[in-house]
Amino acid sequence: MPRPKTTSHLARALCAVCGLNVLTTCCAFRSNLPSESFHVTGRQKTITSSSYEPACDDVKRTDQHNVVRSKILDLLRDIDSDSPSSERMGVESTVVHLVGTGLNPSLADLPLKTLRLLCEADVVLYDNLGLSADSIMEVVPDHCRTICVGKRGDDGTSWKQADIDALIRETAEASAEAGEDRTIVRLKGGDPFLFGRARTEIETLREGRIPYTYTPAVSSCVAGPHLAGIPLTDPLLGCQSFGVWSGTDALGRVTGGKDWRNVGVDSLVFLMIGRLDKLDSLCESLSAAGTESLNGDTPCAVIQNAGGPRVLQANQQKSNDRLACQRVWRSTLRRITSDIRASDSSIKTVSPAVCVVGQIAQLDLLDCNVVIKDKEK
Repeated sequence: MPRPKTTSHLARALCAVCGLNVLTTCCAFRSNLPSESFHVTGRQKTITSSSYEPACDDVKRTDQHNVVRSKILDLLRDIDSDSPSSERMGVESTVVHLVGTGLNPSLADLPLKTLRLLCEADVVLYDNLGLSADSIMEVVPDHCRTICVGKRGDDGTSWKQADIDALIRETAEASAEAGEDRTIVRLKGGDPFLFGRARTEIETLREGRIPYTYTPAVSSCVAGPHLAGIPLTDPLLGCQSFGVWSGTDALGRVTGGKDWRNVGVDSLVFLMIGRLDKLDSLCESLSAAGTESLNGDTPCAVIQNAGGPRVLQANQQKSNDRLACQRVWRSTLRRITSDIRASDSSIKTVSPAVCVVGQIAQLDLLDCNVVIKDKEK
């Protein structure tokens, strides 16, 4: 099936993003917007508008959006050569793009390069901790095949990394055998190189001599604490360094074998996947260090679903939407898990979560120290 012109499809995608996140909330362009109000000069692209009006509560996708789309096309036309597709890479073959999406992103949060790749994609293999399936379907071409290859440490039925590696290679090689040059996007939450298992996927591609690219993103180990109002460094508290660990190893076991008395950093950050009892074991191990800076009374914070919505309506409390809500608990290493259970007796897991240990964990610069805030009717 022929690939749609990338810039045209991307213009429609950007228009959809703008229609959702800009036009309905900020301003709606008049359908008779004069063309001279938009101009492009070489590589420096400038948008000016002297004709806009406040958006109505219910902006319809009418001629206004066609105007926006055409102007986006104009802005993209002179950078079309920057597209990361195989043709413009000078490679006449299928290319696999390993792309990070950051932390709980929406389409509006994606870099232009990532959006372009999705608009060119023939196949998208995505995790369940990144961009949602619905969001992906909004921007990929109609013929694009999407496959969820998400995995969870405690779910025996989820994908195994070796199977994902094999699927990536099989998909690329099948395209080559069919004589088709395809764009395959391996979409991963966070950053592919930080606890993202990108190495095995890249080594598999290298073994098959399959071209690939890498696009970085912000990892949850940094963005997670920050979205909970916890700066990872703070000179007033004397916190000038931090270390990051996976809360569990490659086999799903709690991180162990560390001499936590001599880690040499002011703050510790753990990425947790699994049941709450794994957090119990981790906190016990850290408390056992018994040092002045690391003991049972050391401040500790757990951020579940970092980047998710912080406010839920009352009628959503018992729905699956609650599972995607960002929740933050602050306590000490000795009490954190018991405080989590006391806040909600139904909690069996905090996965996915970021655990921060150290004096910075007591900070709340964004007023996030609430498990769930309900909107008042």
